[in-house]
Amino acid sequence: MMLTKKRTAWAAARKEPPVFKGPKLNHNAAVGVRYVAALGSLTAQMTAQVKREVIRLYNTDAAGSHFAQDAASIGSQARILVNSLQDRFNALFAKKAKPLAEGMVDSATKASASGLHASLQELSGGMSLKTSIGSPALSNITKASVAENVGLIKSISSEYLTKVQGAVMRSITTGNGLQDLIPALEQYEGQTHRRARNIALDQTRKVYNSVNKARMQAIGIKKFMWHHSGGGANPREDHVEMDGQIYSFDALPVIDERTGERGIPGQAPNCRCTMSPIFDFSDTQETTE
Repeated sequence: MMLTKKRTAWAAARKEPPVFKGPKLNHNAAVGVRYVAALGSLTAQMTAQVKREVIRLYNTDAAGSHFAQDAASIGSQARILVNSLQDRFNALFAKKAKPLAEGMVDSATKASASGLHASLQELSGGMSLKTSIGSPALSNITKASVAENVGLIKSISSEYLTKVQGAVMRSITTGNGLQDLIPALEQYEGQTHRRARNIALDQTRKVYNSVNKARMQAIGIKKFMWHHSGGGANPREDHVEMDGQIYSFDALPVIDERTGERGIPGQAPNCRCTMSPIFDFSDTQETTE
């Protein structure tokens, strides 16, 4: 039973079976903020040390001779340094990735339990429905989410250091040295910080909504209402049109018209849409007739 006896009796007396909607399931912003801070701190440590050590190399006598068009070359020293930086920071990010991912997924899962509980309690008319119960689907979602985030965290260092390697070698071959390298390092640093932040916020929303979906299905909620975030400079037109529409978990809407992908709010990259649980009283009538 999803509804109190009083609400069930009221619904049964209606000519048209009513639809009950719970409040929107907004993810806990604090979870995302903590994840942003954790990835930002790790990224800042990497970019600062890489910049410092690379510039130090360019200030050596060997570098000065090279850029003065002397026979000496720092190419081999640069390769050794960049390889060392790649080994060091790829190992660091690999070490930190799983604990950070597990912490975020655990926090988002706990936030889901409390947020969904409050929404369903209002939907039902006051019943306290258990939302912390686990299920095979929920277990699969949390494991997959951890694995996805581990891969994304590792990619932050590898992608950044690959760019740094290219910039270092180009600055040597052109002979422009720090004149070209420093702007490139600053550009890649900014890109990397933005990417880490986007990963943290996007994944937090994705995990929260995916966990809510599994929990709603586990307790018998079959439908949800789509809510467009209303933000963003270039909102997805199809997501705007989906605002206020009710969908079934068994027949998910298309969330990307280019690929035909179907899914829930928050599943598409950088999607900030949310959902609310829906209880359609006609569904209960169909199952009892």
